[in-house]
Amino acid sequence: MKGIIYACLAGAFLTLQGVANAFIGERIGTWQAAALTQGTGFVAAMLLVWLARDRSWRNLRQVKPVYRFGGAFAAFILFSNITAFHQNGAALTVSAVLIAQITVTLVMEKIGWFGTAPLRLRTSQWAGIGFMVIGILCLTF
Repeated sequence: MKGIIYACLAGAFLTLQGVANAFIGERIGTWQAAALTQGTGFVAAMLLVWLARDRSWRNLRQVKPVYRFGGAFAAFILFSNITAFHQNGAALTVSAVLIAQITVTLVMEKIGWFGTAPLRLRTSQWAGIGFMVIGILCLTF
């Protein structure tokens, strides 16, 4: 249950961040908004680590180098999200992002990327994505 609550919070904050980033991007530029967001996010995360007196960040050497750069994806995520908000609005952007996340996740699980056991996808899972796409089309037209 706790995981579902955190997922819902993440979804809400992702939407709020997207709206704020779109507003910032209109004023100072999209890449600048992405840099500002990542900078303030870094400061906030480090502050929370410091307040919690968590020293586990010292174990960074145990993390494979390819995973250390996962945060770099955030720059492209933010740029894409800001640009999409400007062109599509909040509802359509969030819906499309959600469908893309679910689709890529299912493909990754089917292939077994990142050490996960390959998943056999059922027709109902693909149908669920199809219904979500139909939902986006309903939002669009």
